[in-house]
Amino acid sequence: MAELPPTSSTSSKTNPIEATWSSAGAFLPLINRTGLTSHRYPPGVGLFHQGERAEEIFILEQGLAKLVCSTESGRELIADIRLAGSLLGLSAVIRNQNHHLTAITASPCHVIRLPAKHFMDLVRADSTLAMTVQQILSDEVIHQAARIAEIACLSARQRLEVFIWRITQQSDSRSRNESRLQLPLRQWEVAQFLAITPAYLCRLLAELESEELISRRNGWIVVSTHNNLWHRVGLNWI
Repeated sequence: MAELPPTSSTSSKTNPIEATWSSAGAFLPLINRTGLTSHRYPPGVGLFHQGERAEEIFILEQGLAKLVCSTESGRELIADIRLAGSLLGLSAVIRNQNHHLTAITASPCHVIRLPAKHFMDLVRADSTLAMTVQQILSDEVIHQAARIAEIACLSARQRLEVFIWRITQQSDSRSRNESRLQLPLRQWEVAQFLAITPAYLCRLLAELESEELISRRNGWIVVSTHNNLWHRVGLNWI
């Protein structure tokens, strides 16, 4: 995976964190007070690695990141995907432990990096911020339980539709009736994330296309009406 130095940029005047966790928005005043700036990363950059000591929190302003688990045999498995609004490395920093997963940018990302010691000093001094951290950690537990339930209870077709629907919520090209997007993962990675084979994923995509729920054009997936895809109404997911 690439290891590239970040390119700094100033934050946009508009709030780039479309916080799927509403509580994550509480970190914006913190960022403003500390004067931290956003860094731009291309896809494939490791933000932190499994087994490393947690020394920073990474606030994902824009883009998507994948959390990867490496086995003793060297095989890598995608454990989860995080969208804009996520705080990466939070649990390990609070527990002062090593990261149990690797975080890799899956698309062009804007990331704010907050040193662990600075963050912990702020949490100890600010009870409101401490409560916000509790809410975010609770959201993370709920999210992980929901992911396990999806794999156990939803059909492969439903899991794929939910995945595409969630990505459309992050798409800059989304309009009222149409979303145009490129999947942030390679096809075999999407299959792994959905716990199906790549061949079965191809069949499901062809099925969605035959039913005119999606179309594929030059590497893009076009969703004619994204709400026609199966999803739980009001579901929040990172």
